[in-house]
Amino acid sequence: MKPLSVFELTKQIKDLLEWNFNEVFVEGEISNLKISSAQHVYFNLVDQKARLMCVIFKSNIDENVKKQLVNGQKVIALGRISLYEPHGQYHLVISYIQSIGDGLKYKKLEEDKKFLLEKGYLENKKPLPFFPKKVIIITSLQAAALKDILNILKRRSPGLEILIYPATVQGENAKKEILKAIEFVNENYAKLSLDVCILTRGGGSVDELWIFNDLDIAIAFKNCKIPTISAIGHQIDQTLCDLVADKIAETPSAAAEILTKAYVDLHKTVLMLKKSIFSNFYRILNSKKANFESLKLTKIIKLVENYIEVNMLKIDNFSALLEHRIQNIIFNKSKKIKSLENRIKLQNPIAKLNTQKITYLKFQNLIVSNMQVLLEKKKHTLLNLTAKITALSPKNVLKRGFSITYTKDKKIIKSINDVKENDYLYTVLYDGKIESVVSKKL
Repeated sequence: MKPLSVFELTKQIKDLLEWNFNEVFVEGEISNLKISSAQHVYFNLVDQKARLMCVIFKSNIDENVKKQLVNGQKVIALGRISLYEPHGQYHLVISYIQSIGDGLKYKKLEEDKKFLLEKGYLENKKPLPFFPKKVIIITSLQAAALKDILNILKRRSPGLEILIYPATVQGENAKKEILKAIEFVNENYAKLSLDVCILTRGGGSVDELWIFNDLDIAIAFKNCKIPTISAIGHQIDQTLCDLVADKIAETPSAAAEILTKAYVDLHKTVLMLKKSIFSNFYRILNSKKANFESLKLTKIIKLVENYIEVNMLKIDNFSALLEHRIQNIIFNKSKKIKSLENRIKLQNPIAKLNTQKITYLKFQNLIVSNMQVLLEKKKHTLLNLTAKITALSPKNVLKRGFSITYTKDKKIIKSINDVKENDYLYTVLYDGKIESVVSKKL
């Protein structure tokens, strides 16, 4: 027997299905409703045991049909079975649809929401810790959500310890595994020092996310001993787990950002304070440095002034001493003259007296003349010394148009070789100081 190709087998199945199910009535609940860009409508008809993919093409849709198309609505649909060969999937092409009431699935969901509300399961939310140290994540190891959460947690809070409890998040075993995971958290949270529990998975259809509407899971999640975050992902309607959780995150990534917000805010605050501290430090340092340089220059000028004052005092003392010595000389000479006069009077010869008198007068005039010449010389010397010392005063030198130029490290500029281009220079004038930059050496 010759084997069939995949296409040949699919073609035979297609012919068989479309021939035998050319017109069928199907009853079920609408689930996972979607409208394409071409305005065709896709959804599933479901019951408690099976799911059937359906499509209503745009040509068969009117306002009355649109009213019937609501997730959870129970309907009777008339159509034909068709098989899409490239994917090997069959679906119901609907030509007529009629609502027959709310679906049991959604009706039970509303009843469960009401039950949780009446029992207080939607109240008393536990606050999340500002700086959690250890978090446990309940999700599938294959979930893309897990990778997103781990990347963000490690990047925003490197010191956070992360535990992963693997659990199926859709399908027949999902309920049992999720309940077991929550039970593990309650039994070991103290021993493991767990701070937060995250229940998560990526986006999906309504049917794929329906496990998180299970009442038993919602109650167990509410009764978790540590704060909880529900990060079911991308769905429009909130699940029961979302409603009972202490915190809801729109996406798995958002859950990681919520958990690490305090770490990020603290890091930003620390960086801001660090920047402010360094800025203030350098501002104060520069201010103190400028004050120090100003005081240093003032001290130099003060030292020079003190030197001049000390020498002026020395000159005054020298002048007083010189004047005193001259007076002593004059006094001594006068005494000698008096002595000679007395001797002359005792001898009393007229001629000798006249001769001595002439000699005396000459000697007296000579002494006076010499004393005056000597005094004038000493005064002239004193005035010259005073003028020289006064002329050497920094203030007087600066006042005549001179200046003192020094580098940033206080080295006095004496030669053009002491500077180079772009050096900062400071020039002291009689009435202030100038800061400049060397642009060119000529």
